[in-house]
Amino acid sequence: MDRLIFIVFTTILMFFSACKTDANTENVVDAAPIAEKNVNPNKGEKVNSELNIPGLRAQALSILNHRLKSNPKTYAIIDHDLWEYKFVFDGKMSAPGEYNGVWIDFYEDHTYQYGKRNQVNGSGRYNYHIDRGELLLVDNDTSKKPLEYKAKIANGAMILEGTNTYRDRHVQMKLENVTDKLKQAPK
Repeated sequence: MDRLIFIVFTTILMFFSACKTDANTENVVDAAPIAEKNVNPNKGEKVNSELNIPGLRAQALSILNHRLKSNPKTYAIIDHDLWEYKFVFDGKMSAPGEYNGVWIDFYEDHTYQYGKRNQVNGSGRYNYHIDRGELLLVDNDTSKKPLEYKAKIANGAMILEGTNTYRDRHVQMKLENVTDKLKQAPK
């Protein structure tokens, strides 16, 4: 009986520790290129004062440059056509259709652009490490923190799961590969 109580107590303790969220991530501006609301960090969102964006960017750029120098290869699996966001979970699920027309486009020269329909909202540099399934994004806007995701790509769909490296562990999203015609679509 004591062993059963110990197992139940341990299971409950593990459950609550796994569900615990980092209080420091609640006020961080999510600089992900996922929607217009995230493009401008000055729309009333609070930036966590403990987050050292210049330091994180310097670290990410160092990693990015090292990866590009040691393995400059690109992969058609990621840089073929556009990726349109279907949903984003960042603590709560996005509303159906909220990301219609929101896209990101990866290029063979390790750059990317993102926007909505025919509007480009930003750009940056990236590296997709196929062996580890990691996607590192560094926006050209120096006020935005870098992003790192575990990427799972199959059958024209990409699932991105945020990592803890830049405090994005709470973010998940699904994108679908679409043609470049989405960029020409009217607003």
